[in-house]
Amino acid sequence: MIYALGAFDGFHLGHRRLLERARKEAEHRGTDWGVITFEGHPRMLLNRDKFKLLFTPPERDLIARYLGIPRMEKIHFTHEFAALGPREFADYIADRYSVEGLVIGENFRFGKGRSGDFEVLAGLAGERGWSLDVIPSYRVDGRVVSSTETRKAVMGGDMELASTLLGYPFIISGTVVRGEARGRRLGYRTANISVKDGKIYPPHGVYAAVSYIEGEWRGVALNIGSNPTFGAERAPRCEAHVIGFREGLYDKLLALFIIGRIRGEKKFSGADALVGQIEEDIEVCGAKCVKYIEEKSAELGNFAAVL
Repeated sequence: MIYALGAFDGFHLGHRRLLERARKEAEHRGTDWGVITFEGHPRMLLNRDKFKLLFTPPERDLIARYLGIPRMEKIHFTHEFAALGPREFADYIADRYSVEGLVIGENFRFGKGRSGDFEVLAGLAGERGWSLDVIPSYRVDGRVVSSTETRKAVMGGDMELASTLLGYPFIISGTVVRGEARGRRLGYRTANISVKDGKIYPPHGVYAAVSYIEGEWRGVALNIGSNPTFGAERAPRCEAHVIGFREGLYDKLLALFIIGRIRGEKKFSGADALVGQIEEDIEVCGAKCVKYIEEKSAELGNFAAVL
């Protein structure tokens, strides 16, 4: 097996160069390929209070299916694993996986205290008869593509830049739960998705998104926030109005692909003012979503096949 090795918080365009190299090397050798990554991002364990993931584990699995990764091995990242030195790290994967070669990014570090780099891994790989390829950082418009830059884009509300770096839209997913039915009373049914600890979200506001529901890509007006119009500060939530869709979605898994930010969160003078803004938001989101679905039909078709 040829393995791309890394933390892979989602798979951005730089990561995809590693995947492509692993695939081609495996094809050349007549063997299989896959990914070795971690269940539990190393930075979450070592910097729990500050680090948040781009994608939840189920979202990452969805992206892996979309990208056609045939096999994804997940090492449970614990304090005990973090304490392994570089040689012990190499022994660990040698004992568990049929490694013939590894592909890493140029900034990959491993072992206790991030003490292992490419040169260390090259020596360890040579001892075991593994090939080792290192892939340079990938740039888009002079910008290094990285998970850090993608997080900055999402947290800044620049969803178009996030999509450019990822190669697909930022995803929020979850099971639809019962809310306060306020949207329905206002005339606009919403599907409520709980905000998950440990995942980053864009700033509070309204976003255009698309979602694959009952065999069709549909436009969504998504509100992320705490509904300040209705009083006391509430826990943030994601409320999705599926444009033109009247059926209930309770208990169904919904994946929202965010394609753009429409506006920031506002506090309105009352329900009537809010309804007027909702109507405007839906119109803007609807137009943006129709255009996106038309332009990205091939990409969305590939996602639909694995949802």
